[in-house]
Amino acid sequence: MDNNEKYTVNKFVFNGYEATVIRPENPNGKWIWKTEFLTAFDAAERALLDLGYTRVYYKISDKYGSYRAVRLMHDFYKFVVRELELDERCVLFGFSRGGLYAFNFALFYPEYVERIYLDAPVLDMRTWPPKNSRERSQVYEEYSLTEKTLETFGGHPIENLDEFFALDIPLLLVAGGADEVVPFESNSGRMIEYCKKKGIKIISIVKPDCKHHPHSLEDVTPIIDFVENRGK
Repeated sequence: MDNNEKYTVNKFVFNGYEATVIRPENPNGKWIWKTEFLTAFDAAERALLDLGYTRVYYKISDKYGSYRAVRLMHDFYKFVVRELELDERCVLFGFSRGGLYAFNFALFYPEYVERIYLDAPVLDMRTWPPKNSRERSQVYEEYSLTEKTLETFGGHPIENLDEFFALDIPLLLVAGGADEVVPFESNSGRMIEYCKKKGIKIISIVKPDCKHHPHSLEDVTPIIDFVENRGK
């Protein structure tokens, strides 16, 4: 993505990790923090950029939303709010494993979060990454876990829904009902059922025959409406 007359792209290193900030021609102070996969399925982010939103990404990949990742995110948050004069509350976009980062950051720092859009998020690391994969080994190392302790670990987002929804942060959840990578029933499906059982209002859009990809929606209007709080 190159600079043009409508936006500028600034890439730099912060605390040893690459960061990207995409600024519109006339920024309004509002910002989207996509926690993973900056340019993947980003039609909604591009539309919001045209509306004056700044797009932010901090590449701390393969930390899977760990406590160390959240601390790094906190420092980065403080930096961009101060240096770019952004609003104190951001909109988090958590796609796939990015859901771990978005969920846990909001859990620790809810005062920094305006609203959250999760898309096919990983909410239970027992279901993803796959066993015997490089990613699963990285999860073990990052969280100081083993195959055995992962099963009883209390830090999976799906185990912390009570605390998360007590924060009352507006949530949009989009997922594929046939997701074969991040199983729907064990992740997004469990969150939706939890909210139904507890009478918690969220906006959920399930694409019945969709697998893990494509993310987002063909018509991103519901995402824009949610971010803009248009009440539709």
